Amino acid sequence: MKAKILRLNLFAGMALLLASAVLLVLSVSFMKDWFYTFAWWSFILFADSLNFRLHGRSLLSRSVKEFFLLAFFSVSFWCIFELFNLRLENWSYHGLPTPLPERWLGYFLSYATVIPALKELEIFWMGFLGKKRLALFPLKVNRGLIAVLSISGLICLLLLLARPDFFFPLVWLGFIFLLEPVNFSQGNPSLLAEVKEGRWGRFWSLVLAGLLAGILWEFFNYWAGSHWKYSLPYFDFARVFQMPVLGFTGFLPFALEVFAAASLFLSLVRKWGKHKVVQTVFFPVCLLFDGFVFLLIDLLTFKP
Repeated sequence: MKAKILRLNLFAGMALLLASAVLLVLSVSFMKDWFYTFAWWSFILFADSLNFRLHGRSLLSRSVKEFFLLAFFSVSFWCIFELFNLRLENWSYHGLPTPLPERWLGYFLSYATVIPALKELEIFWMGFLGKKRLALFPLKVNRGLIAVLSISGLICLLLLLARPDFFFPLVWLGFIFLLEPVNFSQGNPSLLAEVKEGRWGRFWSLVLAGLLAGILWEFFNYWAGSHWKYSLPYFDFARVFQMPVLGFTGFLPFALEVFAAASLFLSLVRKWGKHKVVQTVFFPVCLLFDGFVFLLIDLLTFKP
């Protein structure tokens, strides 16, 4: 029964996306506000079914619980970047629903798509590239490299906070350098462990996942009534949809950050997730953090 549902999700996702597009073209006010969210969840449903059909694996086929945990964590993870944007001022939100409950629900459901979407695209590309070496260069991972990466990650974040007008692209690099050493040291799935063995398939899969996700993010955003706009210090030219063309390069390392963050999160869930204290504290703390960031977005990033 589960396999049948997963296969049918391909048509459910396509139908929902098509219906959303038709309602948008017909200028239905509800869909103007919610098109981006509907489009992404439709795509995730479609991509999950496609992965199951092509490769025999997907997020939902592996674990429905894990899928929704990743979606929930995705909100708080993206909220970290929203906090950085308060300093960077690289994007702002426009045309959002006026009622606060509806607007905050929109934040939550939209941000919840980030990690599931990139994970589904990673699975898609890994089905074709996972067994290929596609090596760039040999990499020796030792304590020295781990220390250099960790320090580099910290420096990236400090520089972008100190001079956001110049170092703002480092927000898409810093967490790779910070999280990958942790995953490698703890024995979690990591890019460092794979490239150390000459396996670059996941790296390229994530790069392609980031590029395709970036194109879809900007495409869906361009047509949505509720959307964001960019204002970049020195990349602000030659726009494709709402994004300056060079800005698309940021989606590639962002996919690597998502992989590292999701890997660390899932390892912590498997290690501590069964403890009742953790279960009791985790969800309220995340929701409080999300609500705090939503409030700051309303005050500083949302432009009525």
